[in-house]
Amino acid sequence: MTITDITAPPVEPVTLSAAKDFLRVDSDHEDALILDLIKSARERVEYMARTTLITRRRAYSSAKTCTGQFYINHSPVKFIHKLSVIDGAETETEIPLGDVYINKRASPVSISMRRRDLFSDYAFDAAAVIAEFDAGYGSSPEDVPLQLRQAVLLLTAQGYEHREDALSRPVPMLVDALLMPYRTVRL
Repeated sequence: MTITDITAPPVEPVTLSAAKDFLRVDSDHEDALILDLIKSARERVEYMARTTLITRRRAYSSAKTCTGQFYINHSPVKFIHKLSVIDGAETETEIPLGDVYINKRASPVSISMRRRDLFSDYAFDAAAVIAEFDAGYGSSPEDVPLQLRQAVLLLTAQGYEHREDALSRPVPMLVDALLMPYRTVRL
């Protein structure tokens, strides 16, 4: 399962001024570095919590599925735009959204066929399923829950303090604690 961006987020969940206040930086000569650290921290938080902070269009793709159901282990899913199945010859066939049941109240979101159809009914030798969807808490930083913004700030600070080896350093325990309520696990 992979989640990729179709569109980039219009803004970051933490503003440059908020990050500079948190880091206690007064000058403007490191703004580009801080913006890069915010982006990196946002990507890391989204990966760790399987979430999208700022609303944007994303794509889910799965390995071969033979049943008529799958889960998007990502949150918060707002709207499913398109559902397709790809066969072994790389031919994409769109599945009408009226033929599927989307349970957005479930965590993780489940998508299943309304009837007992299988994905292989839409493509012989179904090799993958792709879903395009909108996900995120909102279009501005204020829409993102405070705990997730704090996690972004803490990872930004870690990257700023340890520029040489920031990626090799373990995630601070406080970041793990802030992300815990937002993590979804499917057994």
